[in-house]
Amino acid sequence: MTAQDSVRELVRHLRQFRDDQASAEKPFFWLGAGCSVHDGVPLNAELLAAVLGDDVDTWGSPQYRFDLFCDGLGPGVARAGLFRRYLERPLTPDSPYRQLVGLLTRGYADMVVTVNIDDLLEQALAAAGLREHHDYRVIDVPQYRPEAAVLQITAPGSPRIRIIKLHGGLDLGLNLMTSREIIRYEERIEQLVRDVTSRPAVVCGYSFFHLNVLQAFSRDRSPLYYANIAFPDAPMVLSLMAQRNYSPRFIDGKLGSFAGLMRAVTEQLT
Repeated sequence: MTAQDSVRELVRHLRQFRDDQASAEKPFFWLGAGCSVHDGVPLNAELLAAVLGDDVDTWGSPQYRFDLFCDGLGPGVARAGLFRRYLERPLTPDSPYRQLVGLLTRGYADMVVTVNIDDLLEQALAAAGLREHHDYRVIDVPQYRPEAAVLQITAPGSPRIRIIKLHGGLDLGLNLMTSREIIRYEERIEQLVRDVTSRPAVVCGYSFFHLNVLQAFSRDRSPLYYANIAFPDAPMVLSLMAQRNYSPRFIDGKLGSFAGLMRAVTEQLT
């Protein structure tokens, strides 16, 4: 199945299950770092280089040194101040997050799960005139006890639109950033991730970088559309796709960028 065919199938799925009420049959969107590049947020390698500088004589890989640095900071105010400098960016006029919000408000999707800690999606929701708690709910998972986070995400009723910030946000510096912090989710959160990801999924700009996600992501055979500029060559991604799909639904090239996918889907739905 080509990238174009996968997009057409995704559009058919979105049309078929569009509803003003929440539904587990609608695809949910899973967002990774590649989704925020358009708005100026650096990818992991760039972030590490910015934080650590260019001391090439220091022992250890950049990720290892970054982990040690963040472990020294600890979660909280110091970490929030550091990452806000690199990850806090204004929403651009042509941001693909605006088109994603359009899909949410029109009832094509109800849920977004993001491992990004930037606030671009929240900016897009506000720019569209949506009100938090009334039109949508943001659940910053690390800020809650696991049982409370699950209740916030799964509670029936309004608001229909739920944004799950699985690894936290910028505000309090309570986020999952280091290798030690992404080993495994607490049991109740892991089960939540498995339940949510058993639905039809659209994975955008994400390479399954996190061990906790790989362990928790559902292998159930519901459709999984994998959108990224580069066609995946990592066995972990290909194996997951093989388990999820009889016919893999890869979307790569220009269509695989978050901006390209949102533009194509929006145009085909109008």
